Amino acid sequence: MGGSAGRPVVRALIEKLRADPGTLDGAVAAVRRQSPLVGRLPEHQVRRHVAALLDVAVSAFAHGAAGGGEPGAGGAGGAGEGELGPSAAVAERLAFDRAIQGVPLAALLDGFQAGRVYALSRLIDEARAAGATEELFDALAQLDAYSHELRNRLIDAYRAREEELGRSGYGARARALRGLLLGEPTAAAPEALLEPGVRYHCLIADVTDPRRAAPAEAMLGSGGGVSGFVDGLLCSATPHPPPAERVGQLLVVATPAVRIGDLPEAYRAAVVALAAARARGLRGLREVTTLAVPAAVHAQPRIGRFLAEQRLARLDPTEPFHRLLAQTAITYLEHGRRVESAATALHVHPNTVKHRLRRLSALSDFDQPPQPGDALEHSVRWWWALRAWLD
Repeated sequence: MGGSAGRPVVRALIEKLRADPGTLDGAVAAVRRQSPLVGRLPEHQVRRHVAALLDVAVSAFAHGAAGGGEPGAGGAGGAGEGELGPSAAVAERLAFDRAIQGVPLAALLDGFQAGRVYALSRLIDEARAAGATEELFDALAQLDAYSHELRNRLIDAYRAREEELGRSGYGARARALRGLLLGEPTAAAPEALLEPGVRYHCLIADVTDPRRAAPAEAMLGSGGGVSGFVDGLLCSATPHPPPAERVGQLLVVATPAVRIGDLPEAYRAAVVALAAARARGLRGLREVTTLAVPAAVHAQPRIGRFLAEQRLARLDPTEPFHRLLAQTAITYLEHGRRVESAATALHVHPNTVKHRLRRLSALSDFDQPPQPGDALEHSVRWWWALRAWLD
């Protein structure tokens, strides 16, 4: 009874915390820190699910406040169809994603518990600051009961999905692929997954949502081999990559064909190349070798910032004309320091390119010639500095 009196205050505290972006940030950080396997997934994936879980628990609490119900009450139409009705869909979506991604139930629950503890701790701190009463803590206990109900639904949904994947054999194949690409021992030897003596390309598609992965997974596996999610990314080990026209506008990074034992190293290279290609906004089928320089630059952001700070200190990143100068210089370098080619690429007159380069040289040492034998690295260092400064 006392909890009902404290509900309006708790609801006000909840709305205050929901309006604070730091609440979701802190919950996501707690989940990823407490559950390393979940932490290896793309952050936006974790963030979406944490937000959904928080929203459904809060909505259940608000519904209970209006209807006066308690978790699990109401008979056949109680928590299942009343207070926690939406939780079934949220739990099913989260269970589906984590089961497909190969996150064990224990790791999923570790993350769930971390997010729950973080959110409740924030609420308790706010309640104390507001002058907590017994009724207030009773209401908080009722809110926590909704989270326990949600946890139970999540367990049931995960086990059902895991059983389904086991019957189809998908779960075993995906576990074997993860072990193969991550270099971890699995129940299935590589020879049971792939054909010995055959060289395989490692493919990674820029697909992180398991519920939308089926068409892409079918495309990656069209050349044979095996596909599945590894650390939240859709991957494949295949002897024959799909043709570029079938990949279309989906970003897919492919390594050269390697021996089975070299696939973990190929996978690590492809992960870095994919991140670099995504940052550049690239699309389509991309070879790792064509992404060599962007991948190296993307993997060492601090060096790029050092170069930018050292060479471009007099440029203002908020000044549009300075950004235009930097982009012109990048185009000039990417076209072999040929003014005419850069002008064609930029759709301007060659004299415009020359004028911009002179203006940049007045603000930096861009016009300084390289030392003998250093022309290539000199251009790369300038390109890297300009790219890091623009980014």
